Amino acid sequence: MFLIPTAMSQIFGLPFDALVVAAIGLFMLLVLSLWIYSIAIWCNSKLPEARQSSTLLFVVALVIPLVYVLMYLFFYMPLLQTSGAPAKPPLWLLPMHMLSMLSLFYSFWFTSNKFKSLLDNEDSGFMIFSSTFFLLFISPLGLWIIQPSVNELFHKLAKSDLSS
Repeated sequence: MFLIPTAMSQIFGLPFDALVVAAIGLFMLLVLSLWIYSIAIWCNSKLPEARQSSTLLFVVALVIPLVYVLMYLFFYMPLLQTSGAPAKPPLWLLPMHMLSMLSLFYSFWFTSNKFKSLLDNEDSGFMIFSSTFFLLFISPLGLWIIQPSVNELFHKLAKSDLSS
């Protein structure tokens, strides 16, 4: 997520400022979260009612990384801007980072599970949807690979809804 903003700051001649990189990273995380949300909610809604899951935990898992990055921007970045890197990072940074990573893994798991369940029309184990999970993990490259399958499934279901 933060490699692309760093490269963009070099390409477009922006000063290599941690605040610029963090802001671009936040924007990319927001776009990724919205894309994942739209796929997971759509796939979950198209599954039969008996196989649908509650999406509350999923939504919370998508919000946690955004809150973490905002906390980083508002609470830790001013420390970096005024005095350089502090000797000790704040104590909240590590647990919040770990919770954020766990939340991202869960949101990738939920999305890939619902997508493959809808695609194959049956509940699937992790080995079945692991390829989609890892493609989500290597976004934005994974988005280019997954999105055509999402489009194809969307059009297939739209045609079947029209003919019904």
